[in-house]
Amino acid sequence: MLYSIIKTLHIVAAIWLVGGITGRQFSRFQARRTGDFDYFLKLINRSSWFERLMVIPGNMTVILLGLALGLMGGWPILGFLQGSSSNWLLVSNLLLVGGMLLVPFVYAPKGKRFDMELKHAMSEKRITPELHAAMDDSVVGRAHIAEFAGLFIVIVLMIFKPF
Repeated sequence: MLYSIIKTLHIVAAIWLVGGITGRQFSRFQARRTGDFDYFLKLINRSSWFERLMVIPGNMTVILLGLALGLMGGWPILGFLQGSSSNWLLVSNLLLVGGMLLVPFVYAPKGKRFDMELKHAMSEKRITPELHAAMDDSVVGRAHIAEFAGLFIVIVLMIFKPF
């Protein structure tokens, strides 16, 4: 019974996480397209809201509940490293760790630059070229694509458990 409750919460947390990532990205996409500074600020604040209230807690909840499920169910969390022939969970864990590494190596440093450009733009009350460039940062864009792709692969691995 407890296992079923944890599994249900894990699935709900995954849906919450995907919803947060989707909302954040949609808000950022719309912000990049607008020329209206006030609307831009609303969209950026909305994307931050998705990040703070859905993506970060959703990600941590999914990971913690997933670990609890793995331990409760006797799943081989480390795959072949613990002598198992089943490695889908190991691959999932590696993808999740890879996604978490994007935070200190991409999102945090690029976010500081964006925040600096946003403050400068707010003082001028307009979308500056520098702010636009920070929004269009290709490294951040590729990191978001990798994050979404990794999450999609993890979901597929969780459903089909192919290897």
